Amino acid sequence: MSAFLPAKGQGVPIDPEHPQLVERTLDREERRSRWAVRAAQWRARELAEAVFGGVGESSLLGMRIAGPARGVLVLSVPFSDLERHRVREGRFMAAAAADPVLGRVPLLYVFGPEHG
Repeated sequence: MSAFLPAKGQGVPIDPEHPQLVERTLDREERRSRWAVRAAQWRARELAEAVFGGVGESSLLGMRIAGPARGVLVLSVPFSDLERHRVREGRFMAAAAADPVLGRVPLLYVFGPEHG
């Protein structure tokens, strides 16, 4: 053996009593649903830019590790007053429900004021 390579692995062995430490592989359908959520994230951002007049930041939070993919999408949008914001939010939600991509992906939308 080379002096640079150890004779055996240096990592910490996985305790069989803690199987959650082992990264599980995603099957094809799970990978597809994760990519659908990512596609929906960008589609929702594009829609929010059109409805609200821009998006400062967006982030996808809380995507589940197991089970059907879904997530919380936080969008920072321009805010002038509550009434105008509610009208735009209603337009966004109606358009998102009618959109073929966003209608299939379970996302929870959280709108916050854009920080300037």
